[in-house]
Amino acid sequence: MDSLSEYKPSEKWLPAVKANFNDKSLVEVEPIMRLYLHDRKFNYDNFCAVLRTLLTIDDLSTTQLYADLTQLNVNVEMNKKNQFFIKFSKDTVHNESLLSSHIDQIVFVPRDPSKDSSLPKPLVLANTITQGHVETILRVTRNRVIFNFRADLLNNSYDVIFRAPRIPVRLMYHALEIFNRSPNLRRYLFPIVDSSKEKTPVSNKPNALNLYNPSIRINVEQLQAVNQIVAGPNPQAPYIVFGPPGTGKTTTIVEAIMQLYKKGNNRILVTAGSNSACDTIALRIIKYIETYAEFQGNSNVMLRLLPYTRFKKAKKTIPPKVLEYSNFATKKKGVRYVYESLTKAKLSQYGIIVTTLCTVGIVNLVNKPQFTHIFIDEAAASIEPESLLGMVGVMGSQCHVILSGDHKQLGAVIKNDRAASLGLGKSLMERLLLHKLYEVDPSGNYDQTLQTRLRRNYRSHPEIVGIYNKLYYNGELIPLAPLSQVSQAAKWSVIPNGHFPILFQAAHGATERENHSTSSFNEREAVVLCWYLSSLLKEENVEQEDIGIVSPYLAQCKLLKRMLRKRNLTRVKVGSVESYQGGEKTIIIASMVSSFKSTHFLSNPRRVNVLLSRAKSLMILIGNPITLSENKDFKFIIDLCKENGNLLYNESNLRDDFSKRQENESTKNEDSDSDSSSGSETPTLENKLRHLLLSIKN
Repeated sequence: MDSLSEYKPSEKWLPAVKANFNDKSLVEVEPIMRLYLHDRKFNYDNFCAVLRTLLTIDDLSTTQLYADLTQLNVNVEMNKKNQFFIKFSKDTVHNESLLSSHIDQIVFVPRDPSKDSSLPKPLVLANTITQGHVETILRVTRNRVIFNFRADLLNNSYDVIFRAPRIPVRLMYHALEIFNRSPNLRRYLFPIVDSSKEKTPVSNKPNALNLYNPSIRINVEQLQAVNQIVAGPNPQAPYIVFGPPGTGKTTTIVEAIMQLYKKGNNRILVTAGSNSACDTIALRIIKYIETYAEFQGNSNVMLRLLPYTRFKKAKKTIPPKVLEYSNFATKKKGVRYVYESLTKAKLSQYGIIVTTLCTVGIVNLVNKPQFTHIFIDEAAASIEPESLLGMVGVMGSQCHVILSGDHKQLGAVIKNDRAASLGLGKSLMERLLLHKLYEVDPSGNYDQTLQTRLRRNYRSHPEIVGIYNKLYYNGELIPLAPLSQVSQAAKWSVIPNGHFPILFQAAHGATERENHSTSSFNEREAVVLCWYLSSLLKEENVEQEDIGIVSPYLAQCKLLKRMLRKRNLTRVKVGSVESYQGGEKTIIIASMVSSFKSTHFLSNPRRVNVLLSRAKSLMILIGNPITLSENKDFKFIIDLCKENGNLLYNESNLRDDFSKRQENESTKNEDSDSDSSSGSETPTLENKLRHLLLSIKN
C-alpha cells in the first residue's frame, strides 16, 4: 500500500465546497465539466476527468462527515475494563453508522491553552493533518469511542479528529489514472456501433457442453449465456448477463465459470463489490468442486482471496467452508487462522480467484496477475471507478469481461446527492445497457454475442412475482416456481386470502428518531410485526429461519432485534433493505416505519424493488396506508391487497384467534396482563400494544 498515493483533498476545491458544488464552481476546478454539464454524457475523451471530478465531490462529502465528528477540548478517560475512551458531545450524530472499528483512525492533537483550536479551517481539510497521536478505533457506541492509548498521555486535553484510510477511493483514483493511459480498454468500454450487424433472436442453440447443472438445458436464456461465454463473447465490448430476482443469475454464472475452468487454459477472476456477494459465488463453486470427481483432490481449483482487514472478523463473518478455500490458513488444531500474503507465483497456481474489487486493486499494486476471463457480479451495484478496479492492469490479451447483475435493483451508495445526480451513481453495466449495441428491439431480439436477459423466475409465488414484474420489469418475467413449493400461504391462518400471498396491515404509530442518529423507528409497527411473527411461528411447518424481517431504517432494525432477543427469536434474520439484496426468505415481514409524512425510501424505486422481491411464499407489509399511498407503486400494491381481501385495518383482524388451541393459550396469557376492567373478554389490540410497549421500554 506504500506505493498508493494519498490523493488528499486539495485546497483548490474549497470554493466548490462552499458553493455546494454548483456548475460554476465545478467548471473552475475542471474545465471539461462545462460540456459535460450541458449534455450529461460520458464519452471516450471526457470519461476520466469527469469521473475523477464526481469521485472527488463524493470523497469530500464523506470527509466532511468525518470532520463533523470532530471533538474539541476533550480528555481521554479509562473505564473499569481499563479501556481508553472519549465521550461524544450530545449533538454528535452519524458516529455509529460512519466509523468503522479496526479500520478508521482517531487523531489526538494536543490542545494549546492559548488558542481556541489548532486544527485547520475548514475542518474538511483536517484529515490532512500530520501532527498528533494516532490510534486505530477499536469500538464505537452511541456516545463514546474506544481505542488503545498511552497512559502517560492521559492528563492532557485534546482536539480529536476522525479519519478513514480511504483505501477504496484512493484505489479508484489510481484506477482512473491507469485507465486514462489505456486506449484499448477505453475503446472496449466505449464501443463503436456497427450499423451493418443485425440483432439475433433468442434461440436454443444445439449444445455440445456436458453441463454440471442439467436444469440449464431446458432454460433458453441460461443455456444461451453459458454457450456464449464458453465459446467466447464478442471482443468488441463486455458481455452482460441481466438477471432479475429469482431468474438463476448465479447458477448461470457459476456453470460458465466451471465450464471455462474445465477447458484447462483459462485463468478466471470472479469479483464483486461486496464480500457477501463473493462468498455467495464461492460457496456455489465449492459445491461443484466437492461434488464432481474431476475437481476433487485438486487444491488449486479456487482461492477465495481475503483482505487482511477482514482477518479479525473471519470466523464470525465468513462461512466456514469459504475459509477452507481462502488464504486464511488454519493451524493444525483447526481453531486458529493465519493470514497468508500471496505472491504473484502463488496466485498463478489457482485457476479461479474470487475476491472483492477493492482487493483486486490492492493486489494489482504489487502482483499484477493476468486473467483470460473477468466476471464482475452484482455489477449494477458498483460505480464505474470501482468496476475499473477489476479490469485495469489485470486483463490479459484477448481477455473477456462478463458483467452480471440487475440495474433495476439497488445501486451503489453515494454520499453526495450532487455527485449522484451528475452520474457517479450510474454503474458501468447500466451505462452499457443504454448503449445502442445492447438495445432490444420491439420483438425482444438483441445481440446474443453481447448479452443475455434472463426471464424465468423460479423463486416466488406468481402473485408476488406479478407485483414487481409489472412495476419494474415491463411484464417480461415468467413465473415458473412450482406451486407446491410456494403456496404455503394458502394454508396459513394469518392471511385472509392465501391465494393472494401479499398482506398489508395498517398501523398508525408515531415515527421517532434515536438520539445521536438521523435514523427513524416506529414502536407500534414493531409491536404489530412481533405479533405477526409470533402468530406465524405457531403455524405448522414455519420455523424462525423461514422468516425475514426487513425495514428501510437501521433504527427500526435495532429496535426489532432487541425485541426478538427478549423473546428468544434470534434465528429470525432482521436487516435493512440493503442487507437483503440478493437474498430470499420463505416469508418476509416488512416494517415501513414512516407515518404521516413522506418517506425518502419511497423515492428510490430500486430499494422498493428489492423489498418486494425477497419473499418466496408470503409477504406482509406493515405501515401507514395513507402515507404510503402517496407513492404510486405502493398505492398499486395496497389497492391489490384491498381487492383480494388482504388489506387489514381493524384491530379485530389482529386478535390471536387462528385456532381454538392458540386462542385459549393466548387468552390465558394475555388476561393476566390486561386491565381489570376487561373482564373475561379478549384484550383489545390497544391493551396488547400498551403492555408490549411497556415491556420494550423496561
